Amino acid sequence: MEKPPLFKKLDEYGVQYDEGEATARYNLLIKGLRRDPTYQTELESFKKTQRGGADENAIPIPVVESKDDFLGPQLRWVVEALGSPYSQAVVRMLFMVLFFVSYLEKLPVFGGILSAVLDIMTSGSRILIKTVQKALPPLFGLIPLPFMSLVGIAMAAVMGMLLWPIVAIVSFSRQEFTTAIEAFLRVIPPPMGDMIADAFLDANRTVYRLNDKRKKIVNDIMAGLKALVDTGKSVGNQAVEGAQTLMNKTREVSQQASNITQQATTAAQQATTAAQQATTAAQQRPTVGGYRLSRKQRNKNKWKTLRKTPKK
Repeated sequence: MEKPPLFKKLDEYGVQYDEGEATARYNLLIKGLRRDPTYQTELESFKKTQRGGADENAIPIPVVESKDDFLGPQLRWVVEALGSPYSQAVVRMLFMVLFFVSYLEKLPVFGGILSAVLDIMTSGSRILIKTVQKALPPLFGLIPLPFMSLVGIAMAAVMGMLLWPIVAIVSFSRQEFTTAIEAFLRVIPPPMGDMIADAFLDANRTVYRLNDKRKKIVNDIMAGLKALVDTGKSVGNQAVEGAQTLMNKTREVSQQASNITQQATTAAQQATTAAQQATTAAQQRPTVGGYRLSRKQRNKNKWKTLRKTPKK
């Protein structure tokens, strides 16, 4: 029988493994992925035949527990229970009990009617409790007796302690956590409970608005940063282009100056060559009239003197 590609890779890299156990695990995994009906049966039988990776001769380390300790063993039991595969089913059952009303609201026909009735009941209860709590202190203050306002505040606090938990439990069971937290905060005697609950509602509303505008704010910030980056790139490109243009112009001017200098040098060389040629030609020209052929002395006066005529 041909080995699976996984075993071929293990053989290729020289990994040591038990072929029988590895084949059994591989076949079990394939059946689990294919949802084979015999998967659970074979899995249980495979667990029974497994010895595990621990050494049989190893000495187990005992857990030291004090006889007077109650919390330690209980917390260890909670950790083991939460780590077991059955904890998910327990959590689901717990959620079903806690949020029982929310599951009822999801039922067809009956769920819609129940949801509407609960909305009216919770809203009406909140309005009524708030109105009565705020009206009791001034009403008791109208009684012409000392400390009647304090009696009214005490009556409002007792009423809130009795009615607000009911609203909170119903809202929590419907998974309306904001309303439930507000109701729990209003259990605190007024005016502190009202102030804390109002602050919580305002903070929750502000966070909702910020979260609603979060994407727009992030997009605006990203657009601004992108505009800055594009502007920087544009300025940089313009600076680079300007520098390149200046370098090109400087190179052209330098080339022109070099050409002019070369032309002037060539003209000077040509003038020097012409002067040298003229000097050479003058030196090679024959001398004519260097000496006189006649021995007659020349009169210094160019013009003859006037002849004097004798007087008669």
